[in-house]
Amino acid sequence: MKLTIVSGSQRPQSQSLNVAHALKQLAHSQFNDITILDLHQLDLPFWNEGVWNGGEEWQQWEPIKEQLSQSDAFIFITPEWHGMATPALKNFLLLTTDQELAHKPALLVSVSASINGVYPISELRMTGNKNNHVCFLPDHLIFREIDSLLSEDLAIIDAHFLERCEYTLQLLSGYAHALSPIQRDMLPLGKPFRYGM
Repeated sequence: MKLTIVSGSQRPQSQSLNVAHALKQLAHSQFNDITILDLHQLDLPFWNEGVWNGGEEWQQWEPIKEQLSQSDAFIFITPEWHGMATPALKNFLLLTTDQELAHKPALLVSVSASINGVYPISELRMTGNKNNHVCFLPDHLIFREIDSLLSEDLAIIDAHFLERCEYTLQLLSGYAHALSPIQRDMLPLGKPFRYGM
C-alpha cells in the first residue's frame, strides 16, 4: 500500500514537516511505500488556468500528479495560521483532480503551538474535497502544544496520543483497502459528474 504525506507549511524546517516524519515512522506498520511531499520545498505556483494546458510553469506538477495517482491513501498536514489552513495546502488541493484523489482516503492533521487546531480541519472538510472527491476520514489528528509533543528524534512523547495516532493510521489503512474497488469502479463512471452539483 502506498501512502503520500503532504506537509502543508510554507516555512522551512517547519513543525508540520516534523509531524510528517513522525507519522511516517508510525505508518510503516500499515504502509510499505511512503513518500513525503514538502510544500515549502516544492514551492508550487498558485493555481491558474495554465495548469489545464500543461504550460511550462506546471512541468513540475506532472511527477507529483503521477505520485498521487499511484497512492492508495493520503495524509494532509497543515499548521494553524490565524485559525486557518495554509495557502500552500489549499492551493495544492485546488491543483488536484479526481484523477489523482477520487475515492481514496485522506487523514487530515493540524499542528498548533497552543491548544487550538480544530479550525483548519473544519475549513478543509468544508471545501477541500469538492472537485477532487478525496474521502476524508471521519477521524482526524491535532498535534496540540507541538513544541512539547515531539522528542528530538521526532517520537511522540504523550503515550495516549501515540496510541490515538497508531489507531488512526490503522483506520486509514483499513479505508484504503476498502475503498480500492470503489475507486477502480467509480472513477470512470463519475467523469460526467466530476464538478458536483
